[in-house]
Amino acid sequence: MLEHGLLGSYQGNQTTMSKPDIKNNRILRSQQVLNALTAVVRPYLPLDLQNTRITAEDILAVLGYASADRISTDAACHELKGAPSANRLREVLAQALPEQAILQRALNRILHAQTPRFVKKGKRSYYIAIDLTLIPYHGAWYENEKEIVCGEAKSGTTHFHGYATVSIVHDHQRYVLALRFVEKGESMETMVAWLLNRLKSMGISIRYAYLDKGFCSVPVLKTLARRKIRFILPIPVRGKSGGVRKLFEAFASGKTAYTFHSPKHGAWEVAAVVVKKYSKGRFKPKGVRWFAYAVGRLPKSVAPHQVFEMYRQRFGIEASYRQMNQVRTHTSSRNPVLRLLLVGLAFVIFNLYIALRQQLAICLKGPVAAVSKHWLTLRRLVRIIAQAVEKLFDLADVIFRHERFALS
Repeated sequence: MLEHGLLGSYQGNQTTMSKPDIKNNRILRSQQVLNALTAVVRPYLPLDLQNTRITAEDILAVLGYASADRISTDAACHELKGAPSANRLREVLAQALPEQAILQRALNRILHAQTPRFVKKGKRSYYIAIDLTLIPYHGAWYENEKEIVCGEAKSGTTHFHGYATVSIVHDHQRYVLALRFVEKGESMETMVAWLLNRLKSMGISIRYAYLDKGFCSVPVLKTLARRKIRFILPIPVRGKSGGVRKLFEAFASGKTAYTFHSPKHGAWEVAAVVVKKYSKGRFKPKGVRWFAYAVGRLPKSVAPHQVFEMYRQRFGIEASYRQMNQVRTHTSSRNPVLRLLLVGLAFVIFNLYIALRQQLAICLKGPVAAVSKHWLTLRRLVRIIAQAVEKLFDLADVIFRHERFALS
């Protein structure tokens, strides 16, 4: 029996969702963190394990260890003495994984289970951010060409696996609520509508929606207007003259109207906010930079500089995507379903990190509370998970060297 610490103890019943017994103290044990990860993932992850002694808990432990060191599952199996062999784990996982749509639903159920109760109660509205994450991919498609999306060159390739996500910010804490695999040819409007519908099904009200400038298009603007959502969306500056640059001819920040033109979707006029920022030595030699935003249902009392500061909240959300990559298991597999699992698991670990850090702040009421978030970093959390896995499987005395593969 495990002792009760910050997360309490978790028993091995995986048929139903068993909530850890939380005790408000300052103890954080590695086994309890691993148990908490298993408790939230295992009940929803549909792994069809047949004719094998490898359990779902073994797979999650190896994936958690690989996430901690940002290595492949093969490397993790070689480093862990009691873990399944790399080849066998790869074969079992390939056969046990469900179809992409089923796995996506399972991952979203896990993210929903991680959402704090006060958010799901729907008593208040929240700031949300919709983003598109493109992970570079070097290779051919696995089953069909829809698996790979194209974009601007990055890391030596124009081919990517795309993932659309929606997050919220509450009390400076970021939570990832939904994840969607993006297929080739899928419109931005479809992605945005799906994520908004997901939030609606969770009963979450939107106070403001912050979108990346890549979503700035007539169909997306029409979708936001039709749903009567308050939003702030940067207008991308293209070319050397004309277009949105005409708004920068003013002498100061202000509000105006701007018309988007699309050969396929026609013209669409929106309210626009233009912000002029001064920063000596930061924005070009003259220290001046212009920002343009398309806004919807914005109160008249909100000044242009306030719009700039409001959108800056989004950069805190973008930090979650950078941190997701810090705990994402690398792989050379072409299987998009496996890659979706690894990305989803990285977001689950990130949400677990946010929940634990908030719990520590509650436990450490007093002068040390402010220090707790600096002590429990994401890297430290995954190392705690790795320690639990090392105790479970033990470390190998000899690690064999294998040929290098392109990992992403």
